[in-house]
Amino acid sequence: MSATDKEIRDLYNRYASMVHSRCMRFLKSDDEAWDATQEVFIKLMASMDTIQKKESIYSWLLSTSTNYCLSQLRKKQGVEFNEEYHTSESKGLPQEKWMIVKEVLKHFLAPWDEKVRQVVIYTYFDGYKQDEIAELTGMGESTIRRHLTTFKRKSAASGLRLEDIL
Repeated sequence: MSATDKEIRDLYNRYASMVHSRCMRFLKSDDEAWDATQEVFIKLMASMDTIQKKESIYSWLLSTSTNYCLSQLRKKQGVEFNEEYHTSESKGLPQEKWMIVKEVLKHFLAPWDEKVRQVVIYTYFDGYKQDEIAELTGMGESTIRRHLTTFKRKSAASGLRLEDIL
């Protein structure tokens, strides 16, 4: 599907607030979230021909914004300490516990493929149910259950359980 300026503008008007909200969850800064939103829509313009159906644009935007924000956080991790991002007020967790959560997530999510990371993020961070994740990703519910079960087993085998930390 080839996108015209009007189609991109319409998609931006329809989905920009959703993308911005998603980016705010990760980046905790309004300016950074708007920058990320712009970057995601730039990527959308470049990828419109590869997106198969209009219905998958929503899912593509969720996935791309999540991946973009996680990438930004990884880049920032070695560069600067973002006080707002690490405070207990921003996460509802004591700072020490949040630091443990970050390490666990870095440890567990990094080696997983994108589909497993999506399922884990949608389940544990966004609170989506499996049928909702299936609708967003196009995966079957049995595949989602399999990804979650595999993730939990491998996590537990390492001695740490995500449920104990979150």
